[in-house]
Amino acid sequence: MRHKNTVLVAVVAASVAVIGMLGLSVFNPGSVQARANEKIVVHLSHYSDAPHSALMAVHFAEYLQEHGSDVTLMLDVEGVKLADQRQAQSSDSGMNAQISEHYNAFVKAGGKVLVCPHCAQVAGLTAQNLRPGAHLAKDIGELANVVLAADKTLDY
Repeated sequence: MRHKNTVLVAVVAASVAVIGMLGLSVFNPGSVQARANEKIVVHLSHYSDAPHSALMAVHFAEYLQEHGSDVTLMLDVEGVKLADQRQAQSSDSGMNAQISEHYNAFVKAGGKVLVCPHCAQVAGLTAQNLRPGAHLAKDIGELANVVLAADKTLDY
């Protein structure tokens, strides 16, 4: 009986050690390796109505782009305001400034920003008001093609 308990303790200890090592690699940002040119769409429907969602979407898009993915930030509904250069780029909380910094880094890293034309029209956004790196989709078909061609889609 004592031998069985010793074996059981050894198996449990080994399992905990392996799970611990796997867990550490999951939470270590240095261990992330994006698949080269993996197509990822980060869909953002929020901006001033949910700035934390906007911050997370843009920061995550930036990170994935900088680590080898081919990322398109697709903006619709309230999210189109992110692409509007007339929007405030700073605020008392500093969250808008952070969003702007991550947006600029994302575009500089080669990320694409695609704006829903209907949603832009509703928001009073034109091609002349777009931030650098953003462009209006031709139509709903262009948005659909980007989503269909993606390996993964993240929704914020």
